Amino acid sequence: MGVDNRITDSELAEVEEAISAALESDDHSGLTILGYGEVSVAVGWPHGSPTWACKRMPPFTNQEAFDAYLALVTDYIATLTAAGVNVLDTEVRQLPGPNGSRIGYLVQPALEPSQLGPDVLRSADPTIGHPIIEAIIEAVMACTDGRTGIDAQVTNWAWIDGRAVNLDVNTPFMYDEAGHPVLDIDMFIGALPWAVRATQRKAGPKIIARWAKPRWALTDMAMNLHKDHLEEWIPLVVRAANSRLDDPIIESDLEAAYAKEAKLWVKLHRLKRIDRWWQRTIRRRRYQFLVPETTDYA
Repeated sequence: MGVDNRITDSELAEVEEAISAALESDDHSGLTILGYGEVSVAVGWPHGSPTWACKRMPPFTNQEAFDAYLALVTDYIATLTAAGVNVLDTEVRQLPGPNGSRIGYLVQPALEPSQLGPDVLRSADPTIGHPIIEAIIEAVMACTDGRTGIDAQVTNWAWIDGRAVNLDVNTPFMYDEAGHPVLDIDMFIGALPWAVRATQRKAGPKIIARWAKPRWALTDMAMNLHKDHLEEWIPLVVRAANSRLDDPIIESDLEAAYAKEAKLWVKLHRLKRIDRWWQRTIRRRRYQFLVPETTDYA
């Protein structure tokens, strides 16, 4: 992001102040919500007429934890770029949090809705296709090599100046030689009740490891078109993906696969809401995550 287009420290502090107010009141109406992710929320700023998309990450326990995350995101963007994947200009920023913690933000330019993957497909004819599909698939095949993965869901992409551009680098899909995610899982299970964190800590690496495989990334891309009500695009995506895969995707299996995946994310969303109630009502302390009333997977 160019120097002249950087969000200032005072502006970022205003974003955090607005989010803090929403966390205290559980009223999100004072925020321009661009999207709720599974581990972050994208807030448009300034409110009402955004220039930036500010993705607030779960709090980091200390400076060392934030620095490790910053290094990982930087490495991930460099790796994707080297593989020929276009990544939206992204700046990783931080603000001081309570008790030595750090609040991390990924700041990107706010885009027009018409540039975003789902709207691009809604405006196109699935019987003819759109080049964003081929471009996303090419990006997947270029970077999924066992040490790097990518989330190919169309919600994570934009179509800018005739190029598919990836927006989703806040969860860096990087893996060590044994195939284990480099990302600190604990940061992303903090929104769940304490009683289930051990289970999710064990399951998390297996879930994240799937995106290192092109077949899974493309299967996930195709089946999540159900989530975005773009089912008519599934046959085209499957055909395009299968032309590059040795183990083809079976289109008839996708609806059941999506239902299973959606069930997992709906369950995790419910657990977050339970933990929010527990923290706010019983422990009388602020819950640190913005949780929507429902999830797109529902």
